[in-house]
Amino acid sequence: MGLIRAVMNTVFWKERQKRKPLGPRWPLLLFHVDTGGCGGCGMELQAMTCLPYDMQGAGFGFVNSPRSADVLLVTGALTRTMAPVLQAAWEAMPNPKGIISIGNCALDGGVFSENYAVMGGLERRVSVDLAITGCPPSPQEILNGLCSLLGSAAQGGKKEIPSGG
Repeated sequence: MGLIRAVMNTVFWKERQKRKPLGPRWPLLLFHVDTGGCGGCGMELQAMTCLPYDMQGAGFGFVNSPRSADVLLVTGALTRTMAPVLQAAWEAMPNPKGIISIGNCALDGGVFSENYAVMGGLERRVSVDLAITGCPPSPQEILNGLCSLLGSAAQGGKKEIPSGG
């Protein structure tokens, strides 16, 4: 059993060292809000918690309350029903805080055009710290975007991570 554990630690430790963020606060705590849409981006976020992605090993973790979150992850087009929920989650977060849009719908509305029920994306409504595009972006693209966030924070700019597919 000890030999198997040593081999697994050696194999997975290399990947963890490559992706470990070097920010002032580690791990970076994420709170997810799905504001509407198909749910594809939410499923990709859940896939990040399993192997081979190991988001916790890379220095990220989900929390159940915005009061203990560092970053707000938004998926789906912004619906009028969810706008107050998103606002309440943002106000409940402690400073410093950030907002990340995951997927095309969260950024610009995607296939959901503005109408009586849908407000579109976050792009024209709030300042987004990181935009990870795709429909939906893969778990690896999301994890790469999250890891790049700490590098862009030092530069002070908004970053957009295009999807590979």
